[in-house]
Amino acid sequence: MARIRHASPWEAWLSSLERQRTDLDQFLFQFSPSLLILAAISCFVTITWLIQAIHRTAQRLQDKGWKQTVAMIVTDLPGIRPIVQKEQAKVVSNLRKDIMKGRGEKKVKTFLTLPEASQGKRTLVKCLEERRKILGDVAYSTRGSQASGAIYMGDKALMDLLNSVYSEYSLANPMHADMFPSVREMEAEVVMMTAGLVGGGGTDSQNVCGSMTSGGTESILTAVKASRDYMAATRGIQHPEMIVAPSAHAAFIKASEYFKIRLVKAQLDGDYCLRGRSVEKHVNRNTIMVVASAPGYPHGVMDDVPSIARVCKRHNIMLHVDACLGGFVLPFLRKMEHYDIPPFDFSVDAVTSMSLDTHKFACSHKGTSVVLYRSPDIRRYQYTTVTDWSGGLYISPGFAGSRSGALIATAWAALLYHGMDGYIENTKRMMACSSMLIDAINNNMKNQLKVIGNPIMSVIAFTAVNDPNTNKPVLNIYVVNDIMASKGWKLSALQSPPALHMCFTPAHSESLTQDLIDDLSDAVTEAARRESEGNQDEDQGMAPLYGMAAKVPDRRIVGNFLIAYQDILLEP
Repeated sequence: MARIRHASPWEAWLSSLERQRTDLDQFLFQFSPSLLILAAISCFVTITWLIQAIHRTAQRLQDKGWKQTVAMIVTDLPGIRPIVQKEQAKVVSNLRKDIMKGRGEKKVKTFLTLPEASQGKRTLVKCLEERRKILGDVAYSTRGSQASGAIYMGDKALMDLLNSVYSEYSLANPMHADMFPSVREMEAEVVMMTAGLVGGGGTDSQNVCGSMTSGGTESILTAVKASRDYMAATRGIQHPEMIVAPSAHAAFIKASEYFKIRLVKAQLDGDYCLRGRSVEKHVNRNTIMVVASAPGYPHGVMDDVPSIARVCKRHNIMLHVDACLGGFVLPFLRKMEHYDIPPFDFSVDAVTSMSLDTHKFACSHKGTSVVLYRSPDIRRYQYTTVTDWSGGLYISPGFAGSRSGALIATAWAALLYHGMDGYIENTKRMMACSSMLIDAINNNMKNQLKVIGNPIMSVIAFTAVNDPNTNKPVLNIYVVNDIMASKGWKLSALQSPPALHMCFTPAHSESLTQDLIDDLSDAVTEAARRESEGNQDEDQGMAPLYGMAAKVPDRRIVGNFLIAYQDILLEP
């Protein structure tokens, strides 16, 4: 008797699949071929749209975080949006009152339309003097500056010299190199002198080159644009991404918006330093560059450039070092005893570009900066060339066409006025002031304040310590800032975490630093008293705005407040 062979599970599945295919063919047979083609195309388009939507949502969650994403969805709900808008209008109204407060009593002659007749030299000089005096512009003082950063020139003789140089070159425009050849030469010399401080220049140039710009933001924008276009030309990257730390300068966010580059934020370590292992996690085939700060503006902490460089070299991507703050301090610290400055410049093999501000610690007039590249092969991508314009052949080295030759001349003069010895002396004085503030916080105010990270130069950030019982700050650091402002000090407010920083410049002395410490001690005592009494007195100053910004998860709301703030500042 023959044995009955049973089908295996695999054969049964194939048989079932064949029956389903036959049934599907019979079902589709009733439709016309053109309709089936349209249906297939529609399905393809729909599936593609869904995949892209899922990708965009996943990317938004990665970029914004789930808290902000959920907050954005909630605040866009029809029932919630009017409430949010009403509260926004209330805060903006209070902000306007605070900014405009006192402006009504400060009467100055304003010009909202062009006058018919010339006002004359005497009238103009008087008008300018009144504006400075009545509106309260900061002026040079032999006592020094009460501002964090902002004022870098502490030498009256230097200021007089640079004003004289500016007047001599007030007509100069390097766009017309044939008319102002001395300005062209000065720009080239400023670039090479700057490069010589950071691993390039002179006979050991390694082809390091660059150009001058109007400031740190333009240097950053220029370097990012050149890096993007270089990587597009050499690697074919069409959807570029840039890895930065949360402490990287805001100009990199501006660059990502301008040049359509996705901004990827790598996490800082507990000491507020970006290291290679954090960068490595975010590198992919679209990564064009990584940003390291030397040091970062918020905390004065320098990123670990060598470890980041190893990641960049392994993946063959660009590395920009933002030394707008440290470019004219760190090279001189390296020449001083007791300071161990890690490599951060073109001596590190993978560094491809740098930004350094001459209008900060080089003590030249605002606004000048230098952008540097490893080689001319990269720099050429910052240029704009136009070969078929009816106005003639055109090339521009950067975003600006016409530029001030006078500012280039003052940067050149400032470098030669100081020389290596002058900048070393400036650096010694600034570091002495920095040490005084750090010691005062660590010893005399340690129960209320603590220094953030390990500041490498003269930028010192500090925040409130937490109460061990409640794990909440013992005081509101923004209230401290408002109290200091009432005493004439202009410190820089930070967030994430809430903090303040003081940037010491050549315009600060040790005696002035002692005044700062005394006033800060008093402000801390007063802020702690208010905290213990539950009286924050946050209805005035900048404390309300920063306090609100720290609590609102939907950052678009904070952005709207900033736009309103800027609009108010631009009103006459």
